[in-house]
Amino acid sequence: MSSDNPFTPAVSIEPLWRLLAIGLDPDKTVPDLYGAIHEGEPDVPLMVDGRIVFFTDPGRAAELIRQHGGTWATDPMEVDKPTLWCDVAQALHHLSAGGIDDSASVVDAVNVLLDLVKASGTKMVDSRRRALHSIADYCTTSKNLTKYLEEVGDHSSRELVDAVLWCVGAVVVNSRFL
Repeated sequence: MSSDNPFTPAVSIEPLWRLLAIGLDPDKTVPDLYGAIHEGEPDVPLMVDGRIVFFTDPGRAAELIRQHGGTWATDPMEVDKPTLWCDVAQALHHLSAGGIDDSASVVDAVNVLLDLVKASGTKMVDSRRRALHSIADYCTTSKNLTKYLEEVGDHSSRELVDAVLWCVGAVVVNSRFL
C-alpha cells in the first residue's frame, strides 16, 4: 500500500531512550536491575556484543547509552527515573494467584519480556508466544486476572508462569551486567 494513501495514518515515533526498571525480588520495593530501551520502531534494549545490558545503578544509564548506544547514542534520553517497569515478581504472583492487577504489572512485564527476548534473538516456541500474547491482550482491557484464569482465558496459570520464567531465562543467558 502506498504511503501517500490518505486513509493510512502517518505514524512517526520520535526515538527516545527510556530507563527500564526490573523487579525480581518480591520482598523489595525498589528495582533489582535497570536497563535502557531505545523506543522507536522497533523498541530495542541497549546491547553490547549482542547481549542485553543491565546495571544496578540507574545513574549510569546516560553514560552507558553514550558509550554503547552506537548510532543512537545521541538520541534524546529520559533516564532520570524509570518510565518502563518490568516487575517479574508481581506479574508471577498475579499469574499464579489471580486477583486484580491494578498496577498493570502483568501486561507491562509481558510486553517488556517479549521485546527483550526478541532482541536477544532467542526463538520462542509458538505455544509460549500465544500464551503471552493472549494474557497481554486480555490485560490491555481488563485487570481481573482471576476471571481470565478461571473463566475466559485460553491458557492456564501454569502455562503463563512457565512462559514468563522461560523468558526470564532467555533474557538472562543473553545479558551482560555492567
